[in-house]
Amino acid sequence: MIVPVIGQTPGRRYGHTIVFNKPYLLVFAGNSGTEPVNDIWCLNVEKAPFSWLKLETPGESPNIRVYHSAAMCNMGSATGMMVIFGGRTND
Repeated sequence: MIVPVIGQTPGRRYGHTIVFNKPYLLVFAGNSGTEPVNDIWCLNVEKAPFSWLKLETPGESPNIRVYHSAAMCNMGSATGMMVIFGGRTND
């Protein structure tokens, strides 16, 4: 099934993570095919027309990385936060 999306998208990438925090899909980092990136994109899957929103992070952003893991925390002080772990950085 193809979901029609309008506007700018995260583009094709690999080595990224995607998590679901109803009603949002969050995509973080990966490689665009030409360079590693550390951007964050959000898609609200409950409101059509569907469009991606590039999120700006306050303060310091995580390092650029690929092949990492990510999960949504559902308990403790990090409840509702996307937590990333590991992966490869530019180093």
